[in-house]
Amino acid sequence: MKKRTKIIIGLAALCAGTLILGACSSSGGPYENYAKEGFTFSVCYDANGGKTAGKDDTKVVDTYPYERVKEGVKLYAPDDTQRGAGNVFNVERSGYFLAGWYAVRNPRVDESGNPLDEEGNVCTEARDRLDAGGNPVYDDDGNVQKAYYSEYGKPQGYTYSEKWDFNSLLTRDDFEYEKGEYAFTLYAAWVPNFGYEVEGEEQEWTCAVCGTAYYGEKPEKCTAAVGEADETGKVPTCGSVEFNDGGLVWHAMTSYLYNPMRADDTAIALPAWDDDTGVLEYGKLSRPLNKTFLSAYATPEDYASGTNALSAFENKGSWDEETATATNNIARFYAKWDEGLWYRVSTKEQMTANAGAGRSIDLRADLVYEETDEWPTAFSGGDFSGTFRGNGHKISGVVVHQTSTDDMYCGLFGRIRATAVFENITFENITFSLEAASRKPESTFGLFAGELNSNAVMTNVTISGTFFIGNDIYIPRGSYDPYTGTIGEAPHVYDLGLLSGNFANCGVSFANITLKTDKVNASVVDTATGEIKIG
Repeated sequence: MKKRTKIIIGLAALCAGTLILGACSSSGGPYENYAKEGFTFSVCYDANGGKTAGKDDTKVVDTYPYERVKEGVKLYAPDDTQRGAGNVFNVERSGYFLAGWYAVRNPRVDESGNPLDEEGNVCTEARDRLDAGGNPVYDDDGNVQKAYYSEYGKPQGYTYSEKWDFNSLLTRDDFEYEKGEYAFTLYAAWVPNFGYEVEGEEQEWTCAVCGTAYYGEKPEKCTAAVGEADETGKVPTCGSVEFNDGGLVWHAMTSYLYNPMRADDTAIALPAWDDDTGVLEYGKLSRPLNKTFLSAYATPEDYASGTNALSAFENKGSWDEETATATNNIARFYAKWDEGLWYRVSTKEQMTANAGAGRSIDLRADLVYEETDEWPTAFSGGDFSGTFRGNGHKISGVVVHQTSTDDMYCGLFGRIRATAVFENITFENITFSLEAASRKPESTFGLFAGELNSNAVMTNVTISGTFFIGNDIYIPRGSYDPYTGTIGEAPHVYDLGLLSGNFANCGVSFANITLKTDKVNASVVDTATGEIKIG
């Protein structure tokens, strides 16, 4: 590199003028005004992909008279409080830490000249380079410039040199620059935070129109934002219903990032079960959506064979201050996952605490309820769409009291959705007491469920107990017609069934459910479905 600066250690001199400019207006007019006033030497601080004062692509420029630079001036970083009130600018970049300010910046490559991303991975994909407006960027020969990306979707990074020592003085010594140009530029060197990614195999779908990737089930339509906001601030969405099948790919299920300059997280624990709560605690890792961690491996080969399961996560990455580059800063692991958000239940208290619509229960012990024990209302009056894994255990003695005239469906479970799975579980001596019923049309009530979707999967599920109908239950009556002197047919309000209010079965054994009532005239009119009539 051509020598551009001469460093003198000595007494500091404050900068004489400061500008904060957008990158698109970083030269020209402003410097002419400063030049007239004797400010002829400019030092630019390029945020280099970060934000300055909360704004993208913004530069701080300090300007000095020739004589002061000749004597030597001390430079101050944009966020240095010694700049004084009104001249301090916060510089930041989400997901990165600032290694310092460097005089030289070059695209990062390996020994063979292959472009590398910010983690040191080889970039294997070339894309057209676009400007801020989404337009192609051309080189001097009229060809579209290329931007390079690694398999992790990260662009080519930079390597740096000549880190500035802010205890030094800068003097003007053979600087070659033209009016309107920066005499000296320092680049913010951003190093990506270190961290962990725990991956899983997921089905990938890519939008055929905009290329947005989705994982898991095929989406109904693409919800990616496209274009610019209208006058109301609304951004249009792609809306495409055409997707390309990307097959099984590794996809990050959970992650954790940290700044290695502030935290020593070179090792973190695997997710672990809390025996008191029945909850899988992820520690510093984020909790994934609708997945539960089982085991992790260092390589896809170990994952495939199920050998050498890890006992902890370790990050062996490093970064070099001289070049402001990181190598293997993200530690990636390959994990097996259980579908659903699982909870291990061994007590009645855990059952109540962990009940929820989309949650899955792994029953680890028999549960015996007393009449005073409450069964979770999240189950009896809500939806259940997860998996209930009984492991051969039994739940007995539960009593559910239906006392509200607002609930439209109720039972041991309110509504069992199409995605629900019940397996190897016995519900014994269950009581559903219908003491009040909604008068809203399509209300349904049953011992097992108010509504049971016929697509729910039931394997080795048995339920026994009592469906009790109270004295005050509403009985619909037909209206009297004064012109004919007859009473019309009673309106249909709600459905009652021994197993479910909508008479679905799905293979559940319910032969040992009995119907009881004191004064209401009620009977089972269809033993195959368990349909109940009252009145």
